[in-house]
Amino acid sequence: MQIALWCAVALLILLCLGLACKIILLRTAMRQIREQADEKLAGASNVPIAPDSADGEVRRLSAGLTHMLDEVIALGRKYREGDLELKRAITNVSHDLRTPLTSAAGYAGLLKKSGLSSKQEEYLAVIEERIAAMKKLTDELLAYSVAASDEGSAALGEVDVAAVLEDSLTQFYAAFEERGISPVISIPQEKVMRIADKDMLARIFGNIISNAVRYSDGDFCVHMEKGCEIFFENAAAALDEVSAARLFDRFYTVENGRGSTGLGLSIAKTLTEKLGGSIGASWSGGRLRIRLRL
Repeated sequence: MQIALWCAVALLILLCLGLACKIILLRTAMRQIREQADEKLAGASNVPIAPDSADGEVRRLSAGLTHMLDEVIALGRKYREGDLELKRAITNVSHDLRTPLTSAAGYAGLLKKSGLSSKQEEYLAVIEERIAAMKKLTDELLAYSVAASDEGSAALGEVDVAAVLEDSLTQFYAAFEERGISPVISIPQEKVMRIADKDMLARIFGNIISNAVRYSDGDFCVHMEKGCEIFFENAAAALDEVSAARLFDRFYTVENGRGSTGLGLSIAKTLTEKLGGSIGASWSGGRLRIRLRL
């Protein structure tokens, strides 16, 4: 009886040791799969995922993961190539449109001086308005293509972010007056220094403020904290949580956009990320809030 008990204990110990070895081998295989998958996604390896394991399920898992990662990498390559081609096309189209638009504006100016009837002047005003809108669109297209390419690399230096924000707000004084908006502004009195590109910062702030002027239902608030976190807020009943989350998408506009090209906030996001910052939008209770952190 005692011998049988000792045999059972010894068998149990062997089983535990075997199970422990199995677990160690599986953990090792999982670590190898993770490391090889990371290398594959980083483009450092084109070989299939092959951990040092004889387990059939581990090998099938590795083969399936290799196949899925190959598809993801191929799709990512196609996306990058397509995105690059789109940026090139945008640049080419914006350049190609500039010359005829400039010419059309010139001829419209000459026509204006030729002595027109009131009805003809009315039609000409519509034409000039459309030409101005097209010129704005081509400028935005070109600005986006530059911002999204290496040509838009940041010229970094020490910048007083608070001063740049204050200057940007000042430039929109007339636009605020026209819309009947009295902005509520809270900016630290002391300097808030960051390593950044001053022109990029001005463009970021300008695009955000322009968006607020365009979509606001009558108010606008800016609050900047010393840690360089800035909040832009305004009433925007026409938006919702879904549309607010898409405001930074390229070419996305909402129905009540006043002259919107759908590129302003996309450019702001691209430039913010180039400076190592983050930007996002949220909507709650009829109010849009954009958070920018540098």
